[in-house]
Amino acid sequence: MKTEKLRLIKQICSQAGIVRTETLRKNGITSRDIKALVDENLLFRIRQGHYIWHEGVDALSDIEIITKLIPDGVLCLFSAVSYYGLSTVNPTEINIALPRNVVPPVLPENLHIKVYRMTDRHFNLGIVEVEVENVMVKMFDMEKTVCDCFKYDKEIEKAIAIEVLKDYIAKGACNIQKLLEYAKIMGKKKTILPYLEAIL
Repeated sequence: MKTEKLRLIKQICSQAGIVRTETLRKNGITSRDIKALVDENLLFRIRQGHYIWHEGVDALSDIEIITKLIPDGVLCLFSAVSYYGLSTVNPTEINIALPRNVVPPVLPENLHIKVYRMTDRHFNLGIVEVEVENVMVKMFDMEKTVCDCFKYDKEIEKAIAIEVLKDYIAKGACNIQKLLEYAKIMGKKKTILPYLEAIL
């Protein structure tokens, strides 16, 4: 492969981080070129149709990979709890939410990720943008995060959900009205209110 083409591919990859097959093809890079570069370990395939230049593999965090591969996803539950410092629980995987009508892509096996499917009504509550590991990502706000911990009671122990609620209140920058509005929409107001009244 010509040095000029190699330089072009490297430049595209350095700008995009993870680059898609169609982007390479639009710049005159053929499927044969891509295969040759993968065989030479110059390009690494993250998943079908998504590649990264070999020098960027170690520098790319799991969060950055996930936000590139699942641009519609929103960090939720333990990932959000950890970010906001609402529990002592140390997450072992990245939690990400998607609308029910969006099919999650097949992700690399080495990524520890759990996808939660939500109705549009619940998914669209409290989405904010925050910086995680130097990457701007979508995440649910604190109030939605607290409600999610009670909503997913089959997966999250009640003691942890209560701890999250207590730590949320202790932060002092809480919005009780918003919390109860979200809880009502999510059908968890009757569950959360007694704990909230006991803490306050």
